[in-house]
Amino acid sequence: MFIDQGHCFNAGEWNFSNAPLRGIFALNSVYEDVTGWEFFEPVLSRVERIELADLWSIAREIPQEWYRHDISGLAGLLQALHDRCVLVRELISSFRTSSRNPFPNW
Repeated sequence: MFIDQGHCFNAGEWNFSNAPLRGIFALNSVYEDVTGWEFFEPVLSRVERIELADLWSIAREIPQEWYRHDISGLAGLLQALHDRCVLVRELISSFRTSSRNPFPNW
C-alpha cells in the first residue's frame, strides 16, 4: 500500500512543487555516497520511459475511498505525474547544484 503523508502530492492540492529542495531529507549525510548518475540507475531510466497506461494499471489498485471516488482528480494527478517523468533528471541536477551541496562526492 502507498499512503501519501502530504509530501508527495502536496497534501490535498494534488500537485507538485519543482523547488529543488522540496521533499528532500534533512541530513546531507544520506546523499554522500552518490558519485554520479549511475547511482540513480536503473530506476531513473525506467521512470523516464514509463507509460501513462502503466500508471493507470498501478492506480487501479488504490482504494477509491482514498481519493474520495474523485476519478477526474486521480486522472489529472496521473497525467501530471506522467508529464513530470521527463523532469526527474533535471530536478536531480537542480538539487545537485543547489546551495545545499548534497552530493559532495559527485
